[in-house]
Amino acid sequence: MSRPAAKDRIRDARHAVYREHLLDAGEKVFAEHGYDDAKVQAVASLAGVSLATLYGVFETKWDLYRGVHARRTTALHEHVRASGDVPGDLLDRMLHGIAGYIEFHLAHVDYLRMHLREKHVWSTTETLGSPEQVDAWTRGHEMMKKAFALGQEAGVYHRDDPPAVMARTTLAMHQVRLGEWVAGGMVDSPEVVVRAVHRQFVRSFCTLDVAAARLPTLVAARTADKEIP
Repeated sequence: MSRPAAKDRIRDARHAVYREHLLDAGEKVFAEHGYDDAKVQAVASLAGVSLATLYGVFETKWDLYRGVHARRTTALHEHVRASGDVPGDLLDRMLHGIAGYIEFHLAHVDYLRMHLREKHVWSTTETLGSPEQVDAWTRGHEMMKKAFALGQEAGVYHRDDPPAVMARTTLAMHQVRLGEWVAGGMVDSPEVVVRAVHRQFVRSFCTLDVAAARLPTLVAARTADKEIP
């Protein structure tokens, strides 16, 4: 390898490391202060780099903000897809995908707090700030809408609402549940939160026959959860 090529690889590797540190730091600062009150100086300090280094990677605070969302929304989409790609019926796959969505947010608390602090309405794109958020929301909503449509055809979900409304309602339910988890001190384990979300989902969208078959197991799990000290 030529010396210029080696230098380019070293420079690119250093840039990638700085980028990850800055994205982590930016996520924490945005979670604590919100976009408007976040200071790039605070991000640089938390990441342990100079302002010049920060601006060498992200030209503006807006670029850093978009970078945070681009990284997390890409990972979230992939995680939900992988979680739902399991053997089982339509409801099994939906519940596994929902579990992946919830678990991802519980594992990335600063990113979750970013969303909650910004007070976006998760059931619509109207209040979202960045193109990355809008794109992620659109892809996720479309995926869930198709799943609801297939489930309605198969008799898994009721037909009281169209699939698009059911998908939006699911997102709103997730926002409330995750917000309550943060407000309650983030005490409950991911397993407890996921089971609560699953119970709410089955009660809200499944037909009476499907709900009657699924809820006993979920309710039994709730009883066990309450016994956990």
